[in-house]
Amino acid sequence: MGNISIGDFVCLKNHPYTYDNNFIKISANADMIPPIMVISEILNKDEYDTVTGKLFEKQFKCIYYSHKDGKYQDKWIKESQIKLLKPIKSYLNLYEFNSIENYDLEFLKDKYINELVCLKNVDFELNKKKVFIDSSNGKRTEKENNHLDFLPPVMTIVDIVKNKEEKKFSSRNAQLEKACSKYLFKCKWYNHKTTTYSEEFIPSNILGLIINQNIYIDFFKSFLNDRFVLILQRNNNISIAAKTLANPKEIIFNHYYYKLNYFDYLQQKISSISLSDIRSENSNLHFNTINLIPKKSVFGNNYPSYGLTFKQITEDIFANGNYFLITYKDKLDRMTKRIIKVISRDYHTNDLENEDYVFIVANCFLRDGNIRHFNLKQITEVTEIQKGASLLE
Repeated sequence: MGNISIGDFVCLKNHPYTYDNNFIKISANADMIPPIMVISEILNKDEYDTVTGKLFEKQFKCIYYSHKDGKYQDKWIKESQIKLLKPIKSYLNLYEFNSIENYDLEFLKDKYINELVCLKNVDFELNKKKVFIDSSNGKRTEKENNHLDFLPPVMTIVDIVKNKEEKKFSSRNAQLEKACSKYLFKCKWYNHKTTTYSEEFIPSNILGLIINQNIYIDFFKSFLNDRFVLILQRNNNISIAAKTLANPKEIIFNHYYYKLNYFDYLQQKISSISLSDIRSENSNLHFNTINLIPKKSVFGNNYPSYGLTFKQITEDIFANGNYFLITYKDKLDRMTKRIIKVISRDYHTNDLENEDYVFIVANCFLRDGNIRHFNLKQITEVTEIQKGASLLE
């Protein structure tokens, strides 16, 4: 085990998570899985067992929140009984309080009182999944939901005091005997268990600062009503369509941060992204952003068109290198929508039926950009994506 410091994440050794894998889902009785804990104090006395003569093992004060009890729980646990976990992505500012010991008490009160904080392990507990078998419809189906028994609350700092047990050194060799935070934050939160407010002094170095996201909310209000299209970066292994078209739907509050639910035109499904992960090239805001574009400037001509003149779907529409949103009917008469990038056209003659076929060869982004052949006769609707290459590549 590597060196464990104050503020690190640990769990008992019977927890299914490993150092760098927190995506493991829990089946059977999830209530028997212990919480992810944060180290708040370290006890390392230079003392020996009078029976065995061995040096006493280092101990760690581990803290977690019990949702069922509505209380913070702490426990001294020996080093050999726990394992270290790698930090995961968080929208908390986890490093704001790292250098807090360099400042005096009055400065800290002026800066942090009334700010919002949460226990650092919040993202571990927020993302924990449990799976179960549902037979309610007569079929055995595996489903999943969140396991939130140890999810810590969002809290307000109402006071800051010095920790009377800040550091203790051994009288024999000046070795640091006990390490802990210099300051304690008095935090207030709504306790669902008692249906009133609770307060507790919590070490500053196990808390993360919640970033004010009001600027995001104000920014996104405008285009939610007008249904703008976002251009979002994609995570894929292909060089084309590195971005996606996203139609914003709604803003979701996820315990301590906000997410945007959007319709992903390339994946043809509802997805979500944290507001703080979105970027805009047309904004002077301080967060990372992208283009906001009216839908009418993205989607062009529709085919078939029933205006003054009838425009049917022909092969001439599909110029090489251009992007299109199509509705396609497969051999089983299943209808799907998908965005494609045209590569070429392919021609086949069926001598038995004495019929010619035109196939549109294209990258299909409903199928991760893989090449597919689309029978022109089975394409029922087409919408041009204007300047698709410049938008998405």
